[in-house]
Amino acid sequence: MGRDSFVTDLREGADSVLLFIHGYNVPFQDAIFKAAQIAYDANFAGSTLVFSWPSAGDWKKYDYDRESAEYSIGDLLQILRLLNGEIGQKRLYIVAHSLGNHVLVGALQQAALSKVTLNISELVLAAPDVDKHVFIKKANDIRTIAKNMTMYVSSADKALLVSDKKSWGIRVGYVGDTGPNLVEGIETIDVTAVGDDMFSLDHSTFSNSRAVLDDLGRIISSSEHLRPEVRTPTLKLMPNKEQLKYWLYPH
Repeated sequence: MGRDSFVTDLREGADSVLLFIHGYNVPFQDAIFKAAQIAYDANFAGSTLVFSWPSAGDWKKYDYDRESAEYSIGDLLQILRLLNGEIGQKRLYIVAHSLGNHVLVGALQQAALSKVTLNISELVLAAPDVDKHVFIKKANDIRTIAKNMTMYVSSADKALLVSDKKSWGIRVGYVGDTGPNLVEGIETIDVTAVGDDMFSLDHSTFSNSRAVLDDLGRIISSSEHLRPEVRTPTLKLMPNKEQLKYWLYPH
């Protein structure tokens, strides 16, 4: 499909678009399958797109994937410009997983610093493999263009724990002994208690768990932003010592 046909199909298609950005160790075919699984299981009725940055598709090549993710930031920004400027008024939902959040966070920060207007209805950060301190710094810019943000985090995420050790930096999506990494303006949900993951060392809980998929489905199907305890009443609201709050799937 050429670029013009791509834009025309989106412009003439559904009034909502889901953009999925895959994570570490995910080749092209698996990224397509994962996006289709999420859209189907979440009953998403709009157009589903995948931004497939060039992962090596090999768990031993994490460093290669990190370089590829960094290299792809500008390309994702081009896609975001297209989705906001060429296909008409659509509701745009973005779901990024794992190292795909590195690409997304970089692209959104570039957009913010360049004063690019992006109309993002909902932004979902699933198990984000981004350094905590880097993320907090960039979040100040991202909040100016993405108002509704949800982050799924877990202490059972072994892939993020490995990334912690390898990079000598706390991953924002990993729940350590002191609890989740809370960032102002982002609704954080601890999914540690939800299900097992047979595919990716617990790293894809957001897309393999029925409970999380139900919550994600409500995010990407609503015409307005709903707080987590409203859309999923089973979530438990958790205050911490700084009076910031996060949500927890009960055991």
